[in-house]
Amino acid sequence: MDIVIDTSALIAVITGEPERDRIVELTTGATLVGPGSIPWEIGNAFSAMFKQSG
Repeated sequence: MDIVIDTSALIAVITGEPERDRIVELTTGATLVGPGSIPWEIGNAFSAMFKQSG
């Protein structure tokens, strides 16, 4: 099964947010599909996080 994933879900998994386990559970065994802009969106999100914590 293909599942369209978005940046917020990926970041939740990467950073260990509370919903991480549920996202992993729902997507295990699936093919994740997303727009080609995801690498830039993740980069922008982490850049913003680092700026806030600095």
